[in-house]
Amino acid sequence: GHHAFASSANNCPCGTVLMTEFMSELERRFRVLAEPSARFLTGHSSGGWSSLWLQVSHPETFGGVWSTSPDPVDFRDFQQIDLYRAGEGMYVDARGGARPLARMRGRVLLWYRGFDEMERALGAGGQLHSFEAAFSPRGEDGRPLPAWDRDTGAVDTTVTKPWEKYDIRLVLERDWPTLGPKLAGKLHVFMGAEDTFYLEGATRLLKESLAGLGSDAVVEVVPGKDHFTLLSPDLRQRIRREMAEAFLESHAAGATK
Repeated sequence: GHHAFASSANNCPCGTVLMTEFMSELERRFRVLAEPSARFLTGHSSGGWSSLWLQVSHPETFGGVWSTSPDPVDFRDFQQIDLYRAGEGMYVDARGGARPLARMRGRVLLWYRGFDEMERALGAGGQLHSFEAAFSPRGEDGRPLPAWDRDTGAVDTTVTKPWEKYDIRLVLERDWPTLGPKLAGKLHVFMGAEDTFYLEGATRLLKESLAGLGSDAVVEVVPGKDHFTLLSPDLRQRIRREMAEAFLESHAAGATK
């Protein structure tokens, strides 16, 4: 699955390796400006989460992030599931209805139980299991501890409690006195209001949290857009323009030479 650049108990220390090995080698081989004000992050979906995570976890290394349709940025709404609430289920909601995983134009395409059963049949490396590899503690058998019972879907909050370390909204709230000044002007998040994978709920919670913290972050939930239609030509061009403007704020003199 996707390691999300989150150094974890199960995957390699991916974030640390990126910072300490890859970036230094990139800057050695290529003619780049090795300055935070010249480094920008962007990504979509799991890449949206990864880029936002890198900006938040290394606030002084990068000059800004433009994250689109990120994976859950608040684990109280993990595709409509509160991973911290006792009695929560991955397969069935509080009313006893089957939990949907994906939709398109109002029609459910995938259900959690069926998708998880498919991943179990295929073996390690699926999307849902990759979250456990990135966020869960490591079990005695050397594998990530399962966050939910594979037969009943019941969430194991003793396993998901340690996921707090990777809950972007929670990290920001807990460390805002130190993170806030370092992230000023750097956070940009875009999400479709009808996201295909029900990711808009977590982004709305992040938006509310950042507003309460007094952040200048730009968090936009775009009406009528889903996971695949959000990144329109107009939004792509806007992101390019805003990155260029952010770069020129610090390097305008050099850019004219």
